[in-house]
Amino acid sequence: MGNDLTLPSWLRTIGGQPHGAHRRALADEHGELTFAELVAAMDATAAALRESGAEPGDRIVTAMEPSVPHTVAILGTLAAGMVAAPLNIRLTAPEARAYLSALKPTALLADPTYAPLARETGYRLVELPAANQPAPIAERLAPLYHPGGDRIAPDEDEFAIVFGTGGTTGSPKAAVHTHRSLWLWLNTCAHGNPRVPSDVELFFSPFFHITLGTNLLTPLFAGGEVWIHRRFDPAAALAAIDQGASRLMGAPTMFAALRARPEYATTRRENVTAIRFGSAPSTGDFVRDLLRDFPNARIRAGFGATEFGSVLGFDHDDLLAGRFAGVGRPLPGATVRILGADGREAAPGVVGDLVVSCPWQTHGYYGLPDETAATFQADGVHIGDLASRSAEGWVTIAGRRKEMIISGGENVYPREVEEVVLRHPDVADAIVYGMPDEHWGERVAASVVAVAGRTVEPAALREYCRAELAGYKIPKTVRLITAVPLTANNKPDRRQARADALSASQD
Repeated sequence: MGNDLTLPSWLRTIGGQPHGAHRRALADEHGELTFAELVAAMDATAAALRESGAEPGDRIVTAMEPSVPHTVAILGTLAAGMVAAPLNIRLTAPEARAYLSALKPTALLADPTYAPLARETGYRLVELPAANQPAPIAERLAPLYHPGGDRIAPDEDEFAIVFGTGGTTGSPKAAVHTHRSLWLWLNTCAHGNPRVPSDVELFFSPFFHITLGTNLLTPLFAGGEVWIHRRFDPAAALAAIDQGASRLMGAPTMFAALRARPEYATTRRENVTAIRFGSAPSTGDFVRDLLRDFPNARIRAGFGATEFGSVLGFDHDDLLAGRFAGVGRPLPGATVRILGADGREAAPGVVGDLVVSCPWQTHGYYGLPDETAATFQADGVHIGDLASRSAEGWVTIAGRRKEMIISGGENVYPREVEEVVLRHPDVADAIVYGMPDEHWGERVAASVVAVAGRTVEPAALREYCRAELAGYKIPKTVRLITAVPLTANNKPDRRQARADALSASQD
């Protein structure tokens, strides 16, 4: 097969065009690169990796803050025919060693911030001492910068990049993309959420999350510009929006944090032309606030997973029509089925197992054949999500099978309960989980964040839920918290919420 559908080849095409070469591609607090400079740095890093003794197919792990050098290190790894593996830098050293045991990396590339973690894994460390300093890109990437080296052409079907799963149970697994599936995924994102070269994406997510693909590599793929922030900081994000950032992606909690800043009112939000949100249930009020506060933005939401990227979505016009719940319809090219216990398609409105197949899905878990066989089956990818579909084809996620609460023999889906609790006028955020119960086996519990200046009365909240939920679904206990705990991938962390509630009950 040819090598046309590879990201390095695609970027070289953009960087070689007269109208694209001198357009800015990347910027962080310490520097910026045009597309031509990005391609030159990518190829210089690829040559340096080969000179270091690494070979095509070797896994190269990156343990670095979000930055321009981190981006180039990943692209250079791809261009060298090696497999890029951004590490979840929130893991402890023992957790990182467990995750890397299947990957068996040839080297870990680390900046000074995460060199101690990388060193503790026991694998060969290549430190980039100036990565987080204001300097030319050659210095920021040193010693991994060798201009003028020979280019190689990785095959489309070779492994390109891995993303760690969330690891909600046990150690995270490395879902692996080929060059072809990565290209197809980025192409789907670029067309499903249309982009133009004048776009400026504000990126503040960790690189180990699939938002690296959807919100950093995809804008580059489309010839647009990305401003990288090391982490989400509401004040810095608002300043970037005021300066011209035009595309935003984040969880509802992040937009709430922006709105809470005093400078929100004076920020030039008319610059924003596109918003995508996800990761957690949203409310009609949240969507209406976005529509009001970002009047020129096309707002979209959707659903995806590490194993298959983006597969479901709904559009601005759906929101204008008042469809705020659920995750929308399958994207073109994605086959999404809801299967009952008998393996057949579930009837409309009935919750079943979500099974997905698409041309851009990953090709299994690197080095884990048994786990791959269990998840990547002949009929599609089974990740343990539960969902239902309306007669019109609109999909609603009920939650993870392992998060399902069984109370008195009845199945309760936390997300369904959350969507009702979140509609209460005094509730700003909420997370629902199961707690052990001697009588029911498990009882439904909720931890809620009150709207500023208000409080949430548990009895009143339960009464509110009674109009929309069966009795066994109504939270039997309600706990007030200051913020919903999040996983490393910025999703609500039910395990942590449950652990916090158990700890509080024993105090």
